Amino acid sequence: MITRRTLLKNLVGLGVGALLWQNVLLPEPAISSSTRTKNTNIKQHWKKSPQAKLSFVVVSDIHIARLNAVRNFSAVLNSNYNSKPDAMIVNGDLGDGLWRDYNTLNNELTVNKLEVNYPIHWTIGNHEFYGAFYNYGLWSPKTFPNRETDASAIDRFLRLANRDNVYGDTWINDYHFIFLGSEKSRMSDMSYTDAAFLSDAQLDWLRNALIDSKHPNQPIFVFLHQPIPYTTLGGFQPGYVLQWKKLDAILSQHPEVILFNGHIHYVLDQKNMTSKENFSIVNSSSLASPIDRNRKPILNSAPGLVVEVYKGKVVIKGRDFLKADWVPGAEITIDGIKSSNQAIKHS
Repeated sequence: MITRRTLLKNLVGLGVGALLWQNVLLPEPAISSSTRTKNTNIKQHWKKSPQAKLSFVVVSDIHIARLNAVRNFSAVLNSNYNSKPDAMIVNGDLGDGLWRDYNTLNNELTVNKLEVNYPIHWTIGNHEFYGAFYNYGLWSPKTFPNRETDASAIDRFLRLANRDNVYGDTWINDYHFIFLGSEKSRMSDMSYTDAAFLSDAQLDWLRNALIDSKHPNQPIFVFLHQPIPYTTLGGFQPGYVLQWKKLDAILSQHPEVILFNGHIHYVLDQKNMTSKENFSIVNSSSLASPIDRNRKPILNSAPGLVVEVYKGKVVIKGRDFLKADWVPGAEITIDGIKSSNQAIKHS
């Protein structure tokens, strides 16, 4: 018997159905419970705590064109269907910025559109500018930038993100979410390499957005693909933001900020996944291509974060969505959001 999911995949393959260029809350599933078997094994899915005021999933570096990347992304969507988060954030490096990458993403979202009944928010990563390395769809760095521009790369991303800028914000369950992103790449200046370029306009906007918080004693969640320099229990993490000193100065005025980054792909572990100086920084690894501290690939793994917000604390857990299990040792609790000396506890 052909299932609804198989039928939708076949239709998508034939080009049937509109692409999901909208970053909107999709309708509640108008299907009976018999159309999909819900997991009953507690190891196979997590459930939002009844005491949590907010729960959301963070994944990064999904690199949708890589081997098994669609499988890993589908595993997250399947997990979310069972776990019912309030939102999901995909923190950059969606693919290589090609139309075919965005089409692959939208095809997968179309297949799951009746089940994705929560908003998905996207940030731009350095790989969204990598279309400049392709010539008529083939890898060709010798002919860089291959008629590509920063403006055209950003335009393709914004169609998916449904925003006017690479930066913006929203409120989810009365909590503030802020999305930042690079506005230029090495196409503008080769010295930029893969670093994020944040304009003065974006930084001014950020400064005002942070001040405009409705609830100053609540956490503010900020997302930027590239990390700024920071120190963890495991050592120093280099930064990849050209204007990192300005960004750090702005965020340091707000100890309630929790900044999520990706880019580095490192495995989730309590020694290296988080930092607390003037505000909190959390690494979200890579859904498609996680690596260990020796930069060796970790196979058959799709790590990301599950974040739950309670009164006075935020609990962040590493989750392997492919294995449908928690990442051992990758759990932290950020206490005392309203305090300038808030503490991070490792579980």
